[in-house]
Amino acid sequence: MRLPREVPCTCSPAHTHINSPTKEAFVLGADMIVRTLYLLADTTINLMAAKAVAGRLSKQATVEDLWILLEYGWIVDETLPDTYGDGEVAARAGQLRQLAERRLCQLLDQFARSLDTRDVDCGRYDGGDSPGIDEYSTGGLSHGDAPTEAFDDWDIVMAADRFPDGWAGQIGAAAGLLHPRADGPAVATVTFRAWG
Repeated sequence: MRLPREVPCTCSPAHTHINSPTKEAFVLGADMIVRTLYLLADTTINLMAAKAVAGRLSKQATVEDLWILLEYGWIVDETLPDTYGDGEVAARAGQLRQLAERRLCQLLDQFARSLDTRDVDCGRYDGGDSPGIDEYSTGGLSHGDAPTEAFDDWDIVMAADRFPDGWAGQIGAAAGLLHPRADGPAVATVTFRAWG
């Protein structure tokens, strides 16, 4: 099979596009995954407010919350034995809460930086008399991994299933993320499945 040829893009000197009649062979079994979030036009996330909420949640974390953070690798405590239970987690709860607060603040810093990276597209919806909305999107083809670094960086406000219940939503709301619909989540993940 012939490898695809990269072609310089006319939209930006930094971009390249794949130009090959066999391009379809490289996408079979891949998913197209896109994450989108919304902010008021000409604003950025409220990092201080988001960190304040992350700090409050961390300080109030239950043993169950700490288990979730440990299970998904958000926090790591090298002093825990290889196998441990609620007793060991409860005994180290203060230390784990501090680790959680530091880690969540690091994740928020990564999230804020990601909005200005090449991985993220930004579009403006003019609001006429109102300020309008900026839409940020990131994503691409995935074979089970994250399609972009920004995609991973947005976990702090999007991976509600990998954080304690309600944490991602509360942090996203404090950051100033807008709901795309009055009853919808502050952010959305869309997955398009490849045919074939």
